Parts: sequence; structure tokens; C-alpha cells
Amino acid sequence: MAKKHKLRLGGLNSDGQTVSVSEIALGNLTQLAGWETFAGTADAVLKTQGLSLPADYRSPVHGAGMTVWRIAPDRALLRSETPVDMSVPEELVALDLSDARVCLILEGEGAAGFLGRVIALDFSEAAFPAGTFVQTSLHHVGVLVERLERDRFLVMVPTTWERSLTDLLVTHLTVAA
Repeated sequence: MAKKHKLRLGGLNSDGQTVSVSEIALGNLTQLAGWETFAGTADAVLKTQGLSLPADYRSPVHGAGMTVWRIAPDRALLRSETPVDMSVPEELVALDLSDARVCLILEGEGAAGFLGRVIALDFSEAAFPAGTFVQTSLHHVGVLVERLERDRFLVMVPTTWERSLTDLLVTHLTVAA
């Protein structure tokens, strides 16, 4: 079912700094999962797309309109602007999650402070520098947050929780006059 509109709002955090929240196109989201040989097998499959499996659970790999996040020892998420042929060997499973997540961008001088008020994490640049991500919870719902730039964050939320989580975000912003 197509959505009628995409979220786009702006306001001020409690420190009076600007924050905008907008929904962007997710594109395609594929989860790769496996077992004992996951790392080597997934890395080989990702190399066919010009990517590699991240070595840790905080550093995404970007390339050619795609991003890979390693979310568990035996799982990774691949976001791509266009569909990717994910023919995988029997040691892996590819699951299309494109309809299961909504992608938000939070940006502005107050974005880090704003996120720190709604998510129990230290969003300072020292603790959470650009080019890193975390899986955490927003109002007890699992989300993925990547710091794209100093004042710009990508937040992926489950589609089923989009309305309640965006309503929560709206209640923490003061609309700028």
C-alpha cells in the first residue's frame, strides 16, 4: 500500500537549536543471514556488489549507492537505491525487508541533543562520531541509527511503529515560529 505523504517537519529542541525530521526513500533493504561460515560467505557475496562485510558492529561499509551494516555475528543489512541481485549460496539466506522499515533523516545543529533526549545514548561526537552506527531502542522499539555527518543522522524504524515513533519525536520538538 502506497503512503499518501512523507513526514517532513522542523522545530527546535529543548535547547532552542534547530532540528528537522524527514522521511526519505528507503530503497531496498535485504538482510543476509547465515551460520558458521557467514563472515566468509557473506563477504564473498558482497564483493560481487563492490562491498565488503563490516569487520565490526559499529562501522558501516558504503559504496555505489549501497550501505552494509553488520548487525550480528551472523547477520548483515544491505540498503541499496536499486534492487540488487542477491543470489546467495545455500550457506546464506537473503530476506527482503524493504517494506519492513521506514528511513528518517534527522538533521540540524540540535539533532544530536534531540536524539540524546529520546534515546538513552551519548550522541556526542567523541562517543558517536560520523561514520558509525548503533542498534538501540527508541521508546522500547528497536531502531538503527547511523551518524552520517556531524549534524545529520539516518534512523531506520520498523514500519509497524512508524506512526507512534514519529508522534513521539514530534512531541519533543517545539515548532519554530
